[in-house]
Amino acid sequence: MSNDERKELLLKTGEKHPSLLMNLIDKGSPQGGFHPGPSGEQPNWCSCLKCRDMPTQTERVCCGRQPNQCLSEVPDFRLLVLDELVLHVAQMYRQDVLALPNDADYNKGKRHAAYRQFILWQHGRLGIGVRMVIPSCCVWTIRDKFPDQYGQYVGFIPSRLG
Repeated sequence: MSNDERKELLLKTGEKHPSLLMNLIDKGSPQGGFHPGPSGEQPNWCSCLKCRDMPTQTERVCCGRQPNQCLSEVPDFRLLVLDELVLHVAQMYRQDVLALPNDADYNKGKRHAAYRQFILWQHGRLGIGVRMVIPSCCVWTIRDKFPDQYGQYVGFIPSRLG
């Protein structure tokens, strides 16, 4: 393959999957942002022992379950919220109904689909602009499965309607 062909291939790959190229470029660079790893010390507001600290008071929510019964570890959570095929179907449905394009970053798209799946599973359809906080244990389980390459997460954005 010639240099020009390689450059063209890289450009096409970068257009379709920019996160793939960024992953290769930034491999080994330290993560920034708010991304505490699992540690032995649990926040005082956590009862399930799976939560990690969150950047805002609003996000400091636990599932409220006892240790070894955390919502993030039940089989339904793994199937409905973490299964990549389920998330793919949810993304396809959302794109079809709302005519939205695919997210260029694979993990970001899956992460956001997982957040939506969790809310649908736990609260049902909320309506436009209505938002609910996802427990920290569940948020970090989703983020660990579909991490941002820079450790940068938007966090909870309250509803603008209320």
